[in-house]
Amino acid sequence: MKQFLLFAAALFILSSTSNRAEAKKPQDQEFRRVVVTLKSGEKIDGYLHRGWHAESSFMKKENYSFKLAKTPEDKEKVKYTADDVESVEYVEKTEANPDGIRWEALDIASPGLSDRNRTFRRMVCLNKAGQNATAYWWKIWTTERVGNQDRRVLKTMYGIRFHNDPDKIVYPYMLVSSVLMDKKYPGLKDFCKKWFKGLEGKEHKKEAKENDAWILDMYDAYLQKQQE
Repeated sequence: MKQFLLFAAALFILSSTSNRAEAKKPQDQEFRRVVVTLKSGEKIDGYLHRGWHAESSFMKKENYSFKLAKTPEDKEKVKYTADDVESVEYVEKTEANPDGIRWEALDIASPGLSDRNRTFRRMVCLNKAGQNATAYWWKIWTTERVGNQDRRVLKTMYGIRFHNDPDKIVYPYMLVSSVLMDKKYPGLKDFCKKWFKGLEGKEHKKEAKENDAWILDMYDAYLQKQQE
């Protein structure tokens, strides 16, 4: 539900330059109102004019930059990027999101052939905060082969940030079971691979289908195992 709301908001923001959108009354625009926290700690209250969301990033870097206006009718917009901010919180709270929606600017692990420690700073949406780690999600454009044609499609990515990581890096789930974990988190790679195996693994698979933040439980179990 959270992702659906963000998708709807992004589509609206993309069309916000149209006359119809500008003609709407201020009270109709409250779902665009956010509080931006800059790296300096300064907080800015405003309205999203163009979001960072992948849905509206056809011609620009996805999950990276956005424009903010002081009021819904303000013609002057200020551009910010993930390199400028710490977080963006939506002011409007709904029944589906009683605590509001929070996006954070964090480094996402993206290892390359020449640099295994490569990261990209992007906006990611807080999914669930656990005791030892926090789960996030974001969307990216990717290409899928359909018949004889390549088609661009939106893909939802999920990642985890370990609370004891001073670099606050978000690791996509697929990397948690890779050699990237060996140095900082010995044994986590193999523990993650075994999480979905055996009788308990079947239950874990069912839970993962219903809870996209399942990795928090897996990491808690890993830490408990390390203490034995």
